[in-house]
Amino acid sequence: MRTTRSQELVDSIIELIDRRRLRAGDPLPPEPRLMEEFGVARNSVREALRTLQALGIVEIRHGYGTFVGDASMAALSPSLLFRTRTRSRDDLRGLSDLLEVRQILETELACRAVGDGKLLAELGECVDRMADPATAAAADRRFHELIGEAAGNELALELIRLFWDVYRQTESLIGAPTSRPEGLVAKHEDILAAIAGGDAAAIGQAVSRHFDEIRRRIEAG
Repeated sequence: MRTTRSQELVDSIIELIDRRRLRAGDPLPPEPRLMEEFGVARNSVREALRTLQALGIVEIRHGYGTFVGDASMAALSPSLLFRTRTRSRDDLRGLSDLLEVRQILETELACRAVGDGKLLAELGECVDRMADPATAAAADRRFHELIGEAAGNELALELIRLFWDVYRQTESLIGAPTSRPEGLVAKHEDILAAIAGGDAAAIGQAVSRHFDEIRRRIEAG
């Protein structure tokens, strides 16, 4: 019963934020006002605010008050990381699921990026930087971010970043990459060429090949 009431208060505060059309950075009513608004004790309000803080929905600034947060997907990183690690201990299922969702998302976003000349030039610059081991990882990440940005879907872009970060933190489960640096360049050149050609089927195949090496490491594990 306590858990249900705590969740109800969390939901009520979210509804209050929506009802008052508060945006990221706007202040929430002080604790006494929230206590009065919902008819609950101070400890209940504080517990609910801590829950919302963990989700990135509110930001508690000690000495200043509580403010609406930006609810970034980064707040989900610990739970997704935990889920991927624990479900990958025996059969790497968690990592395999993460890879599959990431491929589905990036294939669709790459298809939406067709016809964007500026994007193609920026992607080409990323591919060039991948040839240098010192900048390869950053260029690889930026390549995929650019595709997300071009699609104009903020949530999808945040998910790309989230999946990237979680994968990098769990990659040790399947060992070091087996492909050579030039292989990284070639895979991204294929994606770039498919986007430039505007062929959805070719894009799907290129994105799938991009993940083939990781799939083989998962299967070998």
